[in-house]
Amino acid sequence: MAKKQTGLTTFWVLIIVCVGLGLIFSFKMASVSLIVEQISKITPMFSPKDTNYQTAYYQDKIKQFAQNPGSKQDIFLVGDSLTDLGNWTELLNKTNIKNRGIIRDTTIGVFNRIDEIIDAQPQTIFIMIGVNDLWNENRTIDEIIFTYKEILTTLENKTPETQIYIQSLLPINKRDYPIKIDNQDIREFNQKLEALAKEFNYEYMDIYANFLDEFNQLKSIYTNDGVHLTAEGYKVWAKAIAQVMKE
Repeated sequence: MAKKQTGLTTFWVLIIVCVGLGLIFSFKMASVSLIVEQISKITPMFSPKDTNYQTAYYQDKIKQFAQNPGSKQDIFLVGDSLTDLGNWTELLNKTNIKNRGIIRDTTIGVFNRIDEIIDAQPQTIFIMIGVNDLWNENRTIDEIIFTYKEILTTLENKTPETQIYIQSLLPINKRDYPIKIDNQDIREFNQKLEALAKEFNYEYMDIYANFLDEFNQLKSIYTNDGVHLTAEGYKVWAKAIAQVMKE
């Protein structure tokens, strides 16, 4: 009888030990999950070495920028094809303009080439970037804003005397052209971008409405493909920049 009781006692001890170990394991796994979740919140939502946006044209433009560096007297216009395709020296009637737009560029692309901009320590930067992140990279708005914040943080820390103007994205015309993003995405992005500009105390230029027609689309006289600008569209944009520079 004593042996039987000892066996039962041993059995229940083993059960208790197994349950205890199970609880400890579950707690540790929960802790690991919590740690992973917290790490994911502070880990960048992009790879600084991401090169999906790069093309032979992109690489050639980077070489051109290196051969024609800016200076403290210069005004930099930073962006994608919308910036790249503008003849800003003539549009703004200034000789100290540096066009730092590159066709197909993204926020990640600007972040990866930001050293060339910082090295110049320009007097002013006008930046418009992000639409290709939405269109070509299929990134979420929060991911794009995260990268944008990295750009602004770097500029704030490494070229603190530069005056920064953050420009809203322009509308697109989905009514007349088959475009896979819509203006609701752009408006939502612009709202978060404006809040980001306030966080850094940088001036936000809301020029989105300047380009709208009665259907809340990019006005047809300002575009030939629903996205990129005609000469008339560039005049509207240049007028907004010129007005800011006068203030």
